Amino acid sequence: MKAIKLASVFAVSAVAAAVSTTTIAAEGVFSGNAGIEYVAVDDGNNDLSGTNEGEVELAIDTGIVYAEIEIATSGGDEGTKIGMEKLYVKQGAVSFGRFDGSVSTGSFMGMDEYFGGVDLKTSGDTDNTGIRYQVSPELTVAIEATESVDAVAAVADDPNTNADETVDAVEAQDSDIGFALSYVKDFGAFKAGISGGSVGDANAVNVGVQTMAGPATVSLNYGSGASGVTGDTDVELMTASVAYAASEALTLTLEFSSNLEAETDGTYFVGEYAAGDLIYYVKNYAGDLDTELTKVGVKAEF
Repeated sequence: MKAIKLASVFAVSAVAAAVSTTTIAAEGVFSGNAGIEYVAVDDGNNDLSGTNEGEVELAIDTGIVYAEIEIATSGGDEGTKIGMEKLYVKQGAVSFGRFDGSVSTGSFMGMDEYFGGVDLKTSGDTDNTGIRYQVSPELTVAIEATESVDAVAAVADDPNTNADETVDAVEAQDSDIGFALSYVKDFGAFKAGISGGSVGDANAVNVGVQTMAGPATVSLNYGSGASGVTGDTDVELMTASVAYAASEALTLTLEFSSNLEAETDGTYFVGEYAAGDLIYYVKNYAGDLDTELTKVGVKAEF
C-alpha cells in the first residue's frame, strides 16, 4: 500500500514521569481505500454499495506520542465513523496509553476475520488502558485495565405504551487492573508464541504457531480462558488459516475458526487480484459463526 506523507506540526502534551509539554515536528501518514462492493446474503437482502468499502487512516508518530485515527464509511448516506484507534506515549522500552488490543493476544498469528485470540474481558475489555514494557524483541509484559462502569437503575415497562421501556439494573464496577505478557520467537523454520494474562476474575492463555511452505503461510492458534465480571463464562477458540501467494498479482486466504465452547464454526475465504491501480476481490463467509454471505468488489488503495 502506497503512503502519502503530509508534513505537520503537532503540539503534544503528556503528563507522566520524564515527559513534558513539547512541540515536535511529525510526519502524518495517510493510507486508505475506496471502491464498490456487491453483497449477496443467504436468505437476506442483496446490496450494491459504494460506501461499504471505504476508509482513510491517519498515523502520526512524533517519537514520543503515537496516534492512529480511522475515518470509515458507515454504509449509510454520507455516513462516517471516526475512531481514535491508538493513542499512546513512548519512553524507551516503556509505552502507555490506548493500544486497541491486549498483550494477552500477542501470540495470535495469521488471518483474524472471526477471532484474534482470547483477550481479557470482565465488564469490558482492556483496549483503552495499558502500560507496556518490551523486555526483549520477543517478550513484552504489561499492566492492563478495564474501564469503570456507572450504576444504572432499573426501569419498569410502561403498560400504557406499545414500546418496551424496560431497563435492567447495572451495578457499578471499578476498573479491574491486571497483568498480561506475550512471548513470540522466530526459530527460522517456524515462528511460535505464547501469551495470556489475568484481570479481575477473567483470564486468558493463547498459543500460536506459523510456518512458511513455499508460497504458502500456514498459521494455527488456540486460546482458552474465562470472561465476565465473575469469570463465569468459559471461552475456548481455535483458528487455522492458510495464505497462498499464487502469483505477484493473486493471493488466496482461507480461515477456519471454531468456538469450541459453543460448538460452532465457520470459514472465511478471500481472493484478491491486483491489476494496475485496482484490486478485484471476492470474500465468502460460511458456517454458523456469522451471517453466510459473499462479497464481490473492486477497490483502490493509497
